[in-house]
Amino acid sequence: MKKSLIIAAFLTLSLFPLGAQEVYYALPRTTFTLEVEARQESFFAGPYASFAQRLLNLEVRSKDEVNTVVTKARLIPRTEADPTAWYTTDQENAGLLALCAQGLVSFPEKPEGELQAWRFPGKASASFHGRITEPEKPTVVIEYQEVQTDTGLVKMPIEQKIMVEKTLEDRAAEAADIILNLRKERMNIVTGNTDATFYGNSMEVALQEIARLEKEYLALFEGYTVVKTFNGSFDIVPSAGAATQRYLAFRLLPDGFVTEGSRGIPYYLNLEPESTQPASDDAATQKRGKTTPLRFRTPMVCKATLTQDSKVLLSARVPVYQLGRDSQYGK
Repeated sequence: MKKSLIIAAFLTLSLFPLGAQEVYYALPRTTFTLEVEARQESFFAGPYASFAQRLLNLEVRSKDEVNTVVTKARLIPRTEADPTAWYTTDQENAGLLALCAQGLVSFPEKPEGELQAWRFPGKASASFHGRITEPEKPTVVIEYQEVQTDTGLVKMPIEQKIMVEKTLEDRAAEAADIILNLRKERMNIVTGNTDATFYGNSMEVALQEIARLEKEYLALFEGYTVVKTFNGSFDIVPSAGAATQRYLAFRLLPDGFVTEGSRGIPYYLNLEPESTQPASDDAATQKRGKTTPLRFRTPMVCKATLTQDSKVLLSARVPVYQLGRDSQYGK
């Protein structure tokens, strides 16, 4: 029973011979990978928003806004070799060691390019082109020019058409007139107050086109919203010597995640041990002649929570090896 318990709890990543009678091994530690999904809503106010109440009797938002919230979070515990807990033992104890599928005892250096494991979408920008009314309008002006007649020079009025730039209100009024005319046309079609004749599903098609055009022009007053999702992945390594088991997981900005600095909304991973236990257990030591003691580690079960301010987004029970108890077998 004791032997099986040690094999299950030990979970060493690898071992290899140092000499004829010794093997090299490490105690396990727990790391966490936090996978997060966030939803970004970017609202773009319509260019004619300030005229919506007067021209169309609509209450609309007049300022651009960006709102980003975390929508999903997943906590993945992983086991790896603890680089601060390497030991040797003799061949007699080597049969108690467990080689798991997590990897090798030592890990190669990660290329710098692998440090950025996620990407963020580009910042959304407003686009109201396509239904913006023409920026200029023709205007008739009267100019007087001197014309030579039989009796002398006479000033004659001459009409000229020139293009003048429309004000924002002029352009908003044109768009509002189009919307009101579309609504009037839809009412005429529905009530039959029109000279047009519809066959089959032609009336349905006509009403759908009117609705589409109305929606496009209304966006100039009501604005529109663009929704994007983006993902982040963060590694957290608990430390047994930390003053508190509260770790900054990431900070959320309107356009992405960051892990450093003071900007953004902070999210924390909290580990709360279910019980207290000593860091070592000499009572578990068994005398077995002159063999080298075999060390093993029993994890501490903790309640892990992901919090933002006082709001809990995620909660789970997880074993954390480095917060547990170190013991040795054989002496």
